[in-house]
Amino acid sequence: MRNRITILVLSMAVIFFFVSGLSLAQNKPDRFVKQHKSDFVKEQLPTTESMLLKALKNDSTDMKISAVQTIRELEQIFPAEPFNSFIDPLCDIVRNENSETHLRILSALALDELHSDKGDKVLFDISNSTPDESVRNVCIALAMETSKVAEKLDAK
Repeated sequence: MRNRITILVLSMAVIFFFVSGLSLAQNKPDRFVKQHKSDFVKEQLPTTESMLLKALKNDSTDMKISAVQTIRELEQIFPAEPFNSFIDPLCDIVRNENSETHLRILSALALDELHSDKGDKVLFDISNSTPDESVRNVCIALAMETSKVAEKLDAK
């Protein structure tokens, strides 16, 4: 009986140290930098932006979707970067009634995440004018959220 208790205690101690070690590894501030090599990525931003702008002008919807999703991910990785060069092409996609619905919705989300006055105005205008119900609903939701944030900032 004593052997079982000893084995149980030792097993629990090993599990505790293993779990706490994993937890520390996940929360290390350098983990993101090491995993994603953000210094290298940041150095490559101008080239990456140029390539993404070319992809947004491509005729392939899939290429545009990949570019827009990459823009969204870059904005999350580098929130301090303005990425102003993407605003006009994203506005054009959202405005284009001939673009695929899912591309327009993804572009509206990316445009909203860039937090620009021009992008907010386009989203508001499209929410009132597009016949595409899915795009309209997303733009309405984004425009409403933007106006709520603006009201909170004005109240302060």
